[in-house]
Amino acid sequence: MTNVREIIDSLDGDELCKYCRYGKEGCEGGVKGSPSGPIYPPCSEGLDEEDFDLELYLKDVEDGEI
Repeated sequence: MTNVREIIDSLDGDELCKYCRYGKEGCEGGVKGSPSGPIYPPCSEGLDEEDFDLELYLKDVEDGEI
């Protein structure tokens, strides 16, 4: 069985964005600026296991992309 929390903790920000469900919902990752201050991505306080696309991650591992 795969420990999703360990995978999430092992990925850096750019790699994590690739497997984050918020990216599929239009999030571009990273902090953006606005006249009223910074706008943080939805996962800025941590990514929950249900927000992580484990199937895509495992496919990339299988295909040798990771």
